[in-house]
Amino acid sequence: MGLSNLVDGVQVAAVVCNQFGDTGKGKFSDYLASQWADVIARGTGGNNAGHTVVVNGKQRIFHLIPAGITEDANGKVNILGNGMVDDLEVLCGELDCLDAEGLSYNNLMISQDAHVILPCHVESDKAKNQSQKKGGIGSTGRGIGPCYTDKIARRGVMVRELFDKDVMARKLNKLKEYYPDSDFSDVVERLKPYADRIKPFVRDTVSEMHKFYREGRKILLEGAQGLLLSIEHGTYPYVTSSDCSLNGTATGVGLSAKAVDLPLGIVKFPFMTRVGAGPFPTELGGRQSEVYCAEDGHTITDELVYYGIPFEMKEGRPRYDKRNSKILDMIASSDEFLQGIGIRLAAGEYGATTGRPRRTGWTDAVAARYAVGINGPLMVLTKADCLSDTGDFNLCFGYQNTLDFSRDAGVLGKANPFFKRYDGYSEISSARDYCDLPKSLKTAIGDLEVFTRGKVLVVSVGAERDETIVRK
Repeated sequence: MGLSNLVDGVQVAAVVCNQFGDTGKGKFSDYLASQWADVIARGTGGNNAGHTVVVNGKQRIFHLIPAGITEDANGKVNILGNGMVDDLEVLCGELDCLDAEGLSYNNLMISQDAHVILPCHVESDKAKNQSQKKGGIGSTGRGIGPCYTDKIARRGVMVRELFDKDVMARKLNKLKEYYPDSDFSDVVERLKPYADRIKPFVRDTVSEMHKFYREGRKILLEGAQGLLLSIEHGTYPYVTSSDCSLNGTATGVGLSAKAVDLPLGIVKFPFMTRVGAGPFPTELGGRQSEVYCAEDGHTITDELVYYGIPFEMKEGRPRYDKRNSKILDMIASSDEFLQGIGIRLAAGEYGATTGRPRRTGWTDAVAARYAVGINGPLMVLTKADCLSDTGDFNLCFGYQNTLDFSRDAGVLGKANPFFKRYDGYSEISSARDYCDLPKSLKTAIGDLEVFTRGKVLVVSVGAERDETIVRK
């Protein structure tokens, strides 16, 4: 079954994450945007997200603009929805990058109702939330949380208000009460060039979305972060500040979740990751890994140097052999902490936004079952190719102290997982049909489906668009 069968009769599809984010949503947003959608819209979060897209070997990372922007020249509309919080400097920086590559963005739409991240938000976030060592949750420090706080408190600045001097003056005077250490004297002047630049793209995107829906246009909703980080459904308080579930993603662009015909929940498999503080039952290395990943000095370059793995810098990023014998030896180690680092290096698991090392562990089917109950039963598996030829792997199918996934960080933090071990598998990047996958991998996928009561529709076997299996 190819893509045409997958989307047959579908008007609205959504790509959301069923884990802690960083699962490869960008690839599938790009895949569906390039091959199917007319409209691509994002409805939650801000530049705390990072969607990596690989097209013809060229890697692009977007933090705000939907991954479908690469299809603008083909008349496809990309929307930054009402549920987002926008850093105008970052947004204009992404437009600069598109200009530099000669890529158009004539059909871009920015919601007039989205909220604007101000300098005071970034300053507050960095001071209070970013450093895990100082008791913060390990936020990206991009001002997301404080901006959403002001939105809920009804004192935030909306995009449309940028163009009304009187409203801006009132709003900034109000915000001074809550950010006494911030300087507001030049905020309007700092924002003006960015506001002027985006003004031609500002729309009532909810009305536009309703029009597209009535016209029968094919709509793709691009998720951000992951369900287990959702303010509504995640491991509170170690969560992001928006609802990145299917429901939140839909309402963030002005649609009902009932309008989504094809909700695809992304699951990194057979390992998973988490960035920042918070419970992670299947983490390799446990508390040692969490502390290590919170410390400075553990970027990808740091780890390559420390473990003696050759690399060269290209376009500002290290390039290395992810099947280097030293990495494979680490993954085969009996030391779980070292094993986790090996998997991180083999899969390149470092934050697209922060560059931080991602905490690594085996895929948690209990968490996946919880996510299926909220985001729906249809799953896409990613990153399986990263662990080919690396030996046996495990999946978690239960905890000793609780039957179900718990949002309670205290309960989940003490969860002792039960694992089932599977034989390792050989290289899969050339596979294009589900029957071509190794037996052990298909057995593990079948066990995941039975346990979660979900259905795996797609398996990613590489970063490129065509390295994708749509299951029969």
